[in-house]
Amino acid sequence: MAKGSQPARRQGGTAAADQRGRLERELRAAIGEIDEKGLLFLLRQAQVLVHNARVESMQREQGQEGGSPGGEAPPPASKSRVETVAIEAGKGGIFVTLGQVRKVFSAEEMKRLVRICYGADTKSEALHQLFTVLVKERRDVLSDAFIGSPDNPLLRRLFDVIRETYHLDDR
Repeated sequence: MAKGSQPARRQGGTAAADQRGRLERELRAAIGEIDEKGLLFLLRQAQVLVHNARVESMQREQGQEGGSPGGEAPPPASKSRVETVAIEAGKGGIFVTLGQVRKVFSAEEMKRLVRICYGADTKSEALHQLFTVLVKERRDVLSDAFIGSPDNPLLRRLFDVIRETYHLDDR
């Protein structure tokens, strides 16, 4: 009976591999029909999926998947590190830490981000503007920090930290 269960497991693994192969082929075929804006969207989504998988993997390795039976579990250490955002002025520019990523911004770049954070009518609008500016001018920031959308927690926290750190003279 044990011998009979082995082939079933192999077939299940093969079926999953076949499914993945089929999906990869379909995706490759569809790429030819997608415009640049659509490809950028797919890339962002892929970055988010990869990031989420890495965070989940780190949580599993630390044995922190799921809550504790006695009540609400504290946030996993890896997740709190991932969502850490800090801004520090330095000799070489303004250093922005987004999770595990540290980037240097010029004073002009930071001024632009500050103006966006104070100039938008809503936080949601500001987040969309921040994301758009970073896509156009600092795609490396989004890519390295795995920020794939304006709703990303790191981008939301960046907005808050910018507002906590900088103030416009006329406000």
